[in-house]
Amino acid sequence: MVQLHPIPAKTWDPEKIGEWLKKPIVDHSETKVEEDSITYPQLLGQVMGMTLDADEYFAAIYDVIEASEGRLIRLSDKMNKHIEQDRLRTLQDLFEMNKKEKGLSPNRMVAFLDGKGLLPRLKDSGLNRRLRLVLIDILKAFQEQSGGNTTHSSFRRVTTDLVKWTFNHIEPEIEKLSLEKGLPGFLWYGSASESETWFLKLAAAFGFHIIVYDPKGEGWFEQANGKEGLHSHSFQTNAESLLPFPEEKPKRVGTVAYRATQEVDRLLHYDDSGLYKPFQFKSYRTHSVRLKTTMDEAFMLAKERAMVRPSFSVSSGSVNIPVVFSKFMGIEKDRKRFWENVHDLTEREDTKLIRSFPFVEERKGNQQFHYRAALGRDGRLDPEKMKAAHWWKYNKLPDGVQTAIAAAIARHVEKPMLLSQNSESFEELQLYAFSQSMTLPDAVIQLIQLFDYPQFVPTVLFYNEEKDGELSRADANAIALIHIFGLDVLIINPQGHQDIERWIDPESFDTHWLDERSFNEPYREPSVVKKMFKKWL
Repeated sequence: MVQLHPIPAKTWDPEKIGEWLKKPIVDHSETKVEEDSITYPQLLGQVMGMTLDADEYFAAIYDVIEASEGRLIRLSDKMNKHIEQDRLRTLQDLFEMNKKEKGLSPNRMVAFLDGKGLLPRLKDSGLNRRLRLVLIDILKAFQEQSGGNTTHSSFRRVTTDLVKWTFNHIEPEIEKLSLEKGLPGFLWYGSASESETWFLKLAAAFGFHIIVYDPKGEGWFEQANGKEGLHSHSFQTNAESLLPFPEEKPKRVGTVAYRATQEVDRLLHYDDSGLYKPFQFKSYRTHSVRLKTTMDEAFMLAKERAMVRPSFSVSSGSVNIPVVFSKFMGIEKDRKRFWENVHDLTEREDTKLIRSFPFVEERKGNQQFHYRAALGRDGRLDPEKMKAAHWWKYNKLPDGVQTAIAAAIARHVEKPMLLSQNSESFEELQLYAFSQSMTLPDAVIQLIQLFDYPQFVPTVLFYNEEKDGELSRADANAIALIHIFGLDVLIINPQGHQDIERWIDPESFDTHWLDERSFNEPYREPSVVKKMFKKWL
């Protein structure tokens, strides 16, 4: 009968983890063997952030794994979710009993799991008992964290996953345990789900070594397992987004010049430095910040770079873009001044003028199945699920732009700017916003692709003289999404009529009342002389 007594390792070298794990446990100075009892150093470590060169970072992790000679096992992205059907049915019956009993205590839950064959029967009675005691402690901790409730869905999900992974990952390693070598280590890269976090806590509590590489520097393992006995090492930068773990060791090595460039970028071109490279934030998400303006400011700010506008900021993988969202009722008495303001915008390459309505074709059909499939565990749209779906229309765009569009759609659907129509429920409104957001016009997509977020903000200018169709609800949805993504939107109705107001809450945009109402004011093209003069400048 084996009794394990893990104690925190006194020191660690992040570059020598593999060699440390390969070393027989009995050769460590802290190890003491007394009959069937073994006290040994347990290594719990987290590596926060990452090096500037991603290939160098991943190659170093592979070096650690290779140096361990099989003693460090990567679990991230490799969790075996298989469970025998008989076990699953027995688990479901147990959860029904748990529900009827209004929550079994952790001790009783583990006793039932054991009695119904839902826990491994290890050959060594001491290890067998230890596994059950550790699981009781884990379920107690989960119960305390959940306010004492063991009947909600998360308890059921986590317990089911712990049973699966105890059979699939814990049992095989315990059964081939050699007391001379000791237990192996588990390596985890990136973030972890709720179930995965509790499994790592279980493995650590049993006595396995745990090494977490946390490139985003979130510190989630420390939050879950506590600081006691945890070694930590931090790199100088945190990743803004999680890179996939390569299935092969990177063979590329950065040159001296490349690494020097990376270091210069880190020192000069950071989030709020104000010194930005072209398309530096191409992988960031966008958040629009509506500026409340006067009429003159609306035209003036629409010509300014985003980074010099009030409230521009960059942080945590997100760019906050101050934008103009204005409706102009009527037209100015000073026509020359009015049309100069308009032409100053429309003459730019990053402005799209729209004069015919509807400019978006309304999507028909029930999209509820697609909508449900794209929801995450929190009940909100998951941008990554949307991007992976077969119905996603923006898959030709760069990945960062796709993510920014998907995140904007998720925000729009969560809190639609659209007004409910004909006793439409909030859920029906959300479904409408989701469905119509899948078909932005190509011209708008091109503006988004041209948009270097800190620089000039593209503008979509609508001139609605009501001579060629009406602005539809699908149009209004597209306008709302364009605004939420972070583009400027200006709507002019020379007759002073309501158009966008029929579909979108007027509190969502600024309304400017101009001097006159004109019922025959066609769009005035800039003069040929003016166009030629501008080309020569």
